[in-house]
Amino acid sequence: MAAAPVSPDSYLSRLASVACTLDAPLLASVPVAVAVKGYIHNVNFAEASVYLPERNADKTLEATVGYAVQEAGHIAKMNLLLEEGEKLLASLYSYRSCSRAIPQVQSNEQANRLEMYNQTFDVLQPEVNKMRKFMAFRDAATAGVTDVFANMVPEIRDKEFFPSGPFLSTCARMLDMFVSMDAMKNIKGSMNNDFSMYRRAVQSSQRELSEDETIMQHKLYSFLANQDQYSSELKASLAKLPPQAEEIIVDMIDLCADSIEMDVYLAPKTRHTYYRAMAFGLFLLDRDTPEHDITRRKKFKLERFGKLFKACPVVPLFADQYVFLSTIYGKAPHLANTKWEETEEPAKTNLARGYSLLTYPEMRQEYTEYMALLKRTLNLNRPTANGPLSVQQNATIYAVVLQGVKHLVTLTTRVIEQSAWKYANPVNPQVVPNIPADSLSYELAVRFNYSAEEKRVLIEYTAMIKNLTSMMLNLDRAALVAINQHIFHETQTFIKETIAELALHGTKKKRVAGLIMKHLHDVLFDGPPLDDEILGGKKKDLKAAMADTTEAARLNPMTPTQMNFLRAVLNLTLNDRAKGMKGGLMREKDFKDSQVHDARIFVDGMSMYLSMMDIEGTVRELSNLSDLWLKEFYLELSKKVQFPISMSLPWILTEHILESNDPEMMQYLFYPFEMYNDSASRALYQLRSKFLYDELAAEVSLCFDQLIFKISQKIFHHYKKAAACMVLAPDLKSEGSIAQMDLALNAYDAILKQRNYQLLGRSLNIPELIAQMMNTYLRKSIDIAISRYEASDLTYIMDLDTLLRTVQTTHQLLSERMTLDPFESMLSEVDESISLSATNGRIISHTVAELLIDVAPNFCYNNVTARFLRGPVVFTPEVSRHSFPKAPFIYLYGSKPLSVAFTAQNGLYKNFLGVQHFGALKRWVGRNGIPAIIAELAKHVDSKIKDTIAAYIGVIAKGTPQTMKLPLFEYGTAGTFEYFSAHLRPLILYQALKSEVLQAFREVGNAVLVVKMFEDALAMDDTFLEVQTSGFVPRPADVKATNYHKLKDFDHIFGSGGYATPFSTWVEQNERSFAPAPPIPLLGGFLNHLRGTLDSVADEWQAEGHLENPRAFFRVWSALQFTFCVPSVGEGRLVRELFGEGISWAGCTFIYLLNQHDVYTAFDFNNHVLSVQRADRKASHLSFGFGQYGGSSLGHGDKNALAAATAAAAAAAAAASASTTSPSDGTSPVTTLSPLSATIAITAAGLRPDIAQFLESAAFYQNVNEEVFAMLQGMEAVA
Repeated sequence: MAAAPVSPDSYLSRLASVACTLDAPLLASVPVAVAVKGYIHNVNFAEASVYLPERNADKTLEATVGYAVQEAGHIAKMNLLLEEGEKLLASLYSYRSCSRAIPQVQSNEQANRLEMYNQTFDVLQPEVNKMRKFMAFRDAATAGVTDVFANMVPEIRDKEFFPSGPFLSTCARMLDMFVSMDAMKNIKGSMNNDFSMYRRAVQSSQRELSEDETIMQHKLYSFLANQDQYSSELKASLAKLPPQAEEIIVDMIDLCADSIEMDVYLAPKTRHTYYRAMAFGLFLLDRDTPEHDITRRKKFKLERFGKLFKACPVVPLFADQYVFLSTIYGKAPHLANTKWEETEEPAKTNLARGYSLLTYPEMRQEYTEYMALLKRTLNLNRPTANGPLSVQQNATIYAVVLQGVKHLVTLTTRVIEQSAWKYANPVNPQVVPNIPADSLSYELAVRFNYSAEEKRVLIEYTAMIKNLTSMMLNLDRAALVAINQHIFHETQTFIKETIAELALHGTKKKRVAGLIMKHLHDVLFDGPPLDDEILGGKKKDLKAAMADTTEAARLNPMTPTQMNFLRAVLNLTLNDRAKGMKGGLMREKDFKDSQVHDARIFVDGMSMYLSMMDIEGTVRELSNLSDLWLKEFYLELSKKVQFPISMSLPWILTEHILESNDPEMMQYLFYPFEMYNDSASRALYQLRSKFLYDELAAEVSLCFDQLIFKISQKIFHHYKKAAACMVLAPDLKSEGSIAQMDLALNAYDAILKQRNYQLLGRSLNIPELIAQMMNTYLRKSIDIAISRYEASDLTYIMDLDTLLRTVQTTHQLLSERMTLDPFESMLSEVDESISLSATNGRIISHTVAELLIDVAPNFCYNNVTARFLRGPVVFTPEVSRHSFPKAPFIYLYGSKPLSVAFTAQNGLYKNFLGVQHFGALKRWVGRNGIPAIIAELAKHVDSKIKDTIAAYIGVIAKGTPQTMKLPLFEYGTAGTFEYFSAHLRPLILYQALKSEVLQAFREVGNAVLVVKMFEDALAMDDTFLEVQTSGFVPRPADVKATNYHKLKDFDHIFGSGGYATPFSTWVEQNERSFAPAPPIPLLGGFLNHLRGTLDSVADEWQAEGHLENPRAFFRVWSALQFTFCVPSVGEGRLVRELFGEGISWAGCTFIYLLNQHDVYTAFDFNNHVLSVQRADRKASHLSFGFGQYGGSSLGHGDKNALAAATAAAAAAAAAASASTTSPSDGTSPVTTLSPLSATIAITAAGLRPDIAQFLESAAFYQNVNEEVFAMLQGMEAVA
C-alpha cells in the first residue's frame, strides 16, 4: 500500500520538527535492548501538545484531543509538585534536632553570651530555611492542586468531559502527599525546639529584623505550632471551587476503591497511597454544613469504603511511620463517630491474623513453582542461529516475567504491612512476661513483638523476595529484548487492527469518534496513516491493507507520553460516561460493546507496560525492604540519638538464625543483611542523608563483625564435634547423647560458598573472613591441648593425642571448604618448636621433664605387661605442676557428651604408661623429636652414674667382705641364705639403700626402658609403613635379616619354573612384603653412649671383672641384688613392688656393657642360692618365681594381670592340690601348690617364710636378668 503524502502543516511534520526532551525517542529507529534508567519516571507529560490535530480539524476532535493534552499538562504539573514534595518529605523524615547539641547560655551575666547567641543563630539558620521550604511547599502545593481542579471544572461542567485514570491516580498521589507531610510534621517536635532556640537567639542577640522577616517568623511559628496545616489549607482552598470539583475527588475515590478491590496496582506503595487518598478524599468531601454532609449523599456508598477500611485499618506511611486510617477520615465532621474499626476481641484477633505472614503458608510453594517456571521458560526460549525469538515466544517471556513481578508485589506488600501492624500494635509488657518494665517503645514494637515462628517466616519471605529479585535483575539481554518487543508488538497490533476497525466503524456511522480513532492511528502507528479510501470501503479491504503493512522489529516500545495520550483519548471516547457511548431510544452507541470490551482489555494490560519497560527500576522498587530498618520516627518518639543493635530487626533475625541451630535456616543467614543494603541505597539516593548512611554503616560494621564471630564459632563447633565423632572409639559412639548428633558435613556449605557477597557496595569473601577465625580457633585449641598436657603427668599424652587428632581432623574438614594455614605450621607455631629462643617445643620439653622428674624416679616397669606403673611409695619430692586449665567445650571435643566419652576412653590409660602412650608420643614429637628426648635421658643417666651411683659403688664395695667364696651345696638352702645374709648384713641394714642406691638404679633402668619403648614404637611404625609401601617403593633385600634367600635353590628341586608363580618368585615377594624392617638403632646408640660413660668412671670404680677384685661391678651388683631380694629390706613390701624391674635393667645393662656377663652368671649370689635350692632334697621339688611362696611375680598395681594369675593358680589348685609331673631331663618334679599347701610345703622343706620369699624374688629377678641379657645380645647380633 502506498504511503499517503505528508502535508507540511500536518501533525506528523510538526511531530518530526519538535525536539523531544524525553530521555528516549518517541519513535526510535535505533534498536535498544533495555530502557534507560530513569527514563520512565522523569516524564514531562506537557510534551503531549505535539499530538494536537490540524488547525482545520473537527471541533469535537480538537476538543477531545485538546482535553487529553490539557490533562497531560495537569499531570506534569502535579508530577513536579510530587517530585519536590518527595524531596522535602525525605528531608523532613531525616530531620534531627540541633538544639539538644547546642550549649545553652546559663545567665544574662555570662560574658560570651552574645557570641554564643550569634553562633547559635548561624547553626540554626540552615534548619530554619528548611522549615520555610516546608511552609512554602504547603502554599505551593495547595495553590497547584487548586489551580488544577479549577482548570478541570469548566471541562467537566461545560464539555461533559471527565478525568482519566492516570489523572485520577496522580491526584491520589498528590492528596496522599498532603497526608504524609502533615503526619510527618506533626511528630517532628524537634523542629519546634530548634525554632524556639532560633527565636531566642535572634531576640537575645538584638538583631534588627525587617518587617517581612518578622511576618515570616510569625507565619512560621504558626505553621509549626498548629497541626494538620497541609490538609486544612487544601480543604479550605478547594471549598471555594464550584461543586464540580468534588466530582474529581469522588472519581478519584472510586478509582482507588476499584484498584484495591481488583488488585489493579503494581507497587505496595501504590496500594497504601490509594488507602490514604480514599480516607483523605472523604475528609475533603465532608464539611460542617448539612448540604455537604457526606453521609446523606445518595449516590455515594460509604459502606463500600468502610468495608475496605475495616479490612485494612493500618497502613505504612513512610519508612517506620504508620497511620491509622481512622485518624485521617475521622477528622471529617460527620465521620468522627463512624465505626469502621473492629472493637470485639475475636474480630481484632482475626484482623491481626490477616496481617501476619503465618497465615500464608502457600506462598512458599507458589514461589518454588514460579522459580521453576521462570528458569524453564528462559531456557526454552532463547535466540538461535536461525533468527530472533518469535512473537509467541516474546509473549510467553513477557507473561512469565509479569507473573514474577506480581508475585514480588504480593510478597513485599505482606512483609511491609505486617511491619506496620507490629509498629501500630506493640506488645504489652504487663501481659507478656520477661519484658523489662523500662523497655523503649521501639523495643516493644520490634524486639519483643515477633515470635520465633514469625521471625522464621519473615526470614523466609525476605529470602524469597531477594532471590526473586536476583533472578529478575539478572535476566539476560534476550529476555529484556523480548519484553520490549512484545510491548511494541502489542501496542502496534492494537493500533493497526483494533483502532483501525474502530475508525472504520465510526466513519461509516458518520460519528466524530471515527475521526478521533483515525487521529490516534495516524499519530501512534509506526507506519503510514489510514487512507480515506480504505475508511470508506469495507472491513475486508481494511484487513487486506493492514496485512500489507510490514511491522519493523523495534526493540523499544512507545514512550510514556504516547501511552498516556492513548489511554486518555480512549477513556474519553469509549467510557460509559462519554457522549457517544450513552446511547438512547433514538441513538445507538458509537461503538459496539464487543469492540469496547476488546479495547478495555488492552488498556488494562497497558497499565503495566511502563513498569515492564523499566524492569530493573521496577524490581528494585518492589523489593526494597528499608522500611524494616529505618527508625527515625521512633528515635524522635523516644528522644534517643540511636538504638542498640539488639533492637535492629535485621540483627534480630540474624541472631534468630544463629540461635535456632536449624541447618535449614543457615542458608538464609545473609538475607537479613539485604535490609541494610536497601536502607543504605535509600539513605543515599532518596533521603540524601549522609549522617543516616554513616550510622547505618557503623551498625553494619558492628553487626557484620558479630556475625562473622558467631557463625565462625558455630561452624568451628559443628566441625569440631564431627571430627571428635570420627576420632572417638566406635564402641563409645553408641551412647544416646552422641548417637543422636546430626552432624551433616555440608550444613554450612551454602555460607562457605559466598565468595563475592555484596554489602554496602563492598565485595566480601565470606570463606576468607571465616578462615581467619578458624585459624585462631584451631591455634587456641592446640594451645589448650598442650597447656593441659603441661599441667599433667605423662599419662595425659593420650588426652593430648585425642585432642590434637580432633583438631587435625577438624582442620582437614574445614580445609575442604576454605583455605587455612597448614596444620603442621600451626602446631609448630603454638608448640614453639620453631622459636629462635627455644631448641625444643613445649611438648618435647614437658615430655622430657616428666620422664626425668616423674617417670624415671617414680614408676615401676612390669615386663609381663610391658607397662610402667606408678610406684606405691615415692622416694622423691612431690612434682610441682601448673594448675590444670579449664576450657570451653568448643576448644576440647565440641560438646559435653563427647568430652565425657573421651574422658572415659582415655581414663583406661591413666594408671600406666605403655605402648599406646609411646606411640602417641612418637606421633606428636616426631622422628626429629625423639632423639632430643633420648639425648636428655642420656644426660640424666650420665648425671646419675657420675654423681650418685659412682659415689655409692665405693661405699657398697667397702661395706661388703673383700673376699667371699661361694658356700658348698652341703650348707643347704637355709644355710647358704644365712651365709650370704651374715656377710652382707651391713649392706642389708644400710639406711640409704632404697632411697638413694636402688632409686638411682631404677632411674637409670627406667631410662633404658624408655629408650627401648621408643625404639619399639618406631620399629612398629616402620614395619607397618614398609608393608603399605612395598608395592610401589622397592626395598633392597636384607640377606642378614631372613633366610628366605636359601630357599631360592628349591626351584630345581620342585621344578617350579613352569608354574604361574615360580617358588623363587614367591620367596622374593614374601621377603619384600613381610620381612620386618630393621629397627631404628635408638637403643644401640644410647647404650654406646652409656658404655662411654661407664668407661669414663671405670677407673674410679675399679670395677674390672677380676675374680679377686672386691670392687668388681659384678660382685657389687650381686651383693645389691641379694640384698634387695631379702624381705626385710622392703619393710613389708617386695622390692619389685617398690622399684619394678628397672633396677635389674640398670644392673644387667652395666654388667653387659662392662663385659662381665659370663663371670656374673657364674658367681652371682642369687643364682648360687637357687642352685643350692634345686639341689636340696627337701626343697628341690618346689618351684619359685610364680608368686606361690610369699609374693606375686607380677608388679604391684597391675590388677588385671594379677587377677588372671590368681585365677589360674586357683583353678589349678582346685583340679589337683598337688599334681606332679616328671621332667624329661630327669630332674626333680615341679610341684604346683595351693596357698595353704605352699605354706605346708615350705615348712616341711625346712624353709622359713622369709627364705621362701627371698627365693621367690631371686627366681623372679633371675628370669628378668636372662631376658635383659638375651635382648642385649640379640640387639648386638642384629647390628
